[in-house]
Amino acid sequence: MEQKALIGCSGWSYEEWSGPFYPKSIKPDQYLLYYSKIFYTNEINTSFYQIPSKYMVERWAKKTPKEFVFSAKLPKSVTHENLLDLDACQGDLDLFLTSMEPLVRAGKLWAYLVQLPPSFKKEEHFSYLKEFIDSWPEDRKEKGYELVVEFRHESWMQEEVFDYLRQQSLTYCSVIEPTLPPRMDITNPHFFYLRFHGYGQKIWFDYFFKEEEIKNWGLQLKDVLKKVDRAGIYFNNHFSGYAAKDALMLMRQLNIEPRTDPEKVSILDVKKDAGEYSEGQTSLEKFM
Repeated sequence: MEQKALIGCSGWSYEEWSGPFYPKSIKPDQYLLYYSKIFYTNEINTSFYQIPSKYMVERWAKKTPKEFVFSAKLPKSVTHENLLDLDACQGDLDLFLTSMEPLVRAGKLWAYLVQLPPSFKKEEHFSYLKEFIDSWPEDRKEKGYELVVEFRHESWMQEEVFDYLRQQSLTYCSVIEPTLPPRMDITNPHFFYLRFHGYGQKIWFDYFFKEEEIKNWGLQLKDVLKKVDRAGIYFNNHFSGYAAKDALMLMRQLNIEPRTDPEKVSILDVKKDAGEYSEGQTSLEKFM
């Protein structure tokens, strides 16, 4: 199903979502199967903490429907620990891109997210970013994915930076969080990217966007979506399943239908897809 805006969550493997989002009878290794019956996209969060094995990525590609797409965060060893210093991080970057190849081959890799830490500042590190982008080892257009840059320091909120992103066809990652303004700059007309982090008092992500807030953001996004080809919108407020609830709320606000209404997802079908039950097994609902 071709949609201009795909809305989803950052990550899916949260045990705390069992109950608030996942049915209690769903096992952790069935979470992605269940999730992908409702949403069309997910932002891979675990790749930030550890480079996934190629085998694992192959399973993600096979477990999800044909039109399901992923965005993936670059490893923290590249962005946070080595601050895009190619002499230090090239090996991890190459290993990461190799591991993600199954998604690229399947046409399911939508974007890579280059999330930069607060310590990465324009005055000190702009040259690092430029060298990193200039040395990107793959042809993005040929591979069929976009590059998205997320800043975490206010020094980057300058027109010089946004002009650079436009020149390089890089997508600015708009953010809804406490430390940066919620700018909706379009630096790549082909692709817009937005992350809802939240305004939690101690931890940003421990925050539930209320209906009125979602309505207001939805109104702004309607204007943005008129100006771009595609948009990836992800909720990172993962505490207590807030992300999934807010993502569905925003979808309703933008008149975007989920793949399947959560109330109509068949748990039996999920378990069949996982190989737990045989394909011929029939639910009791058939006889009611």
